[in-house]
Amino acid sequence: MVEQRRAVIKLGGGLITEKSGLCEPDHDSIRISTGAIASLVEEGWMIALVHGAGSFGHAKAKRWRLTEGPVDTDLGEEDGITDQLEAVKAVRQDMMNLNSLVTNALSEHGIDSVTYHPHKWARGTGENFTGNLDFLGKNKVTITYGDVVDVGDDGFGILSGDDLMLRIAKEWGDVQSCIFCLADCDGILTHPPGHTDSTLLNTWDPSVGFGGRHESEIDVTGGIDYKALRAASIAQTVPLVWFVDGRFPTRIVDACNGSNTIGTRIFDSPVRL
Repeated sequence: MVEQRRAVIKLGGGLITEKSGLCEPDHDSIRISTGAIASLVEEGWMIALVHGAGSFGHAKAKRWRLTEGPVDTDLGEEDGITDQLEAVKAVRQDMMNLNSLVTNALSEHGIDSVTYHPHKWARGTGENFTGNLDFLGKNKVTITYGDVVDVGDDGFGILSGDDLMLRIAKEWGDVQSCIFCLADCDGILTHPPGHTDSTLLNTWDPSVGFGGRHESEIDVTGGIDYKALRAASIAQTVPLVWFVDGRFPTRIVDACNGSNTIGTRIFDSPVRL
């Protein structure tokens, strides 16, 4: 029996949701990007899929200061939520709702998947979170996502999808490809999207630095620079690591298969191609 190739793919929150709204999905991007995953499964790939939160997580997490853990401050009331613990429950439910949209889209492409909700199996934040990753490979597509998880005895915090990507890519074993699917840009740019001098970097490593924007006003998990540094760490062990525009399914498939495509290939140190 031929060993199935393994890929770890991130559908960014900015890709699958409208970040300017609140809990507003981007149905077209979900359909398109999950179609690429279906194509890879049909080619024989086994996929560990991680998705971001976008407008289903970042706004409420920022409003209720969930990245800080419990705070001894009256944060007021909004949309029926009166404290941080209620906000934790709300964000977890919102993320499960978003996850259902992703799994339903995969089903429409004929792909069965199984989701492992982080607040049920993971504890702690950052790359050193604890939790058993033995669910990887139990299905052709296994899914997890950025979530609010328990921290310590009675705390909570945000476990970033990018930290999940790092641990999965390093610990699953024999991962050939790791693809970060973005929105609104082809990959890592020399300047923020929309800047007149902005051009695509075909390759990137940490010595290059950053020219893209860090959306700190909405992104509570670090933005493009955090993703890129995590991707560079992944590139220490995974041969093919790419940032691509997830609205173009052929780019996802080509990057995963090692074909030349439009995007940014990530390395852990300077290279000559």
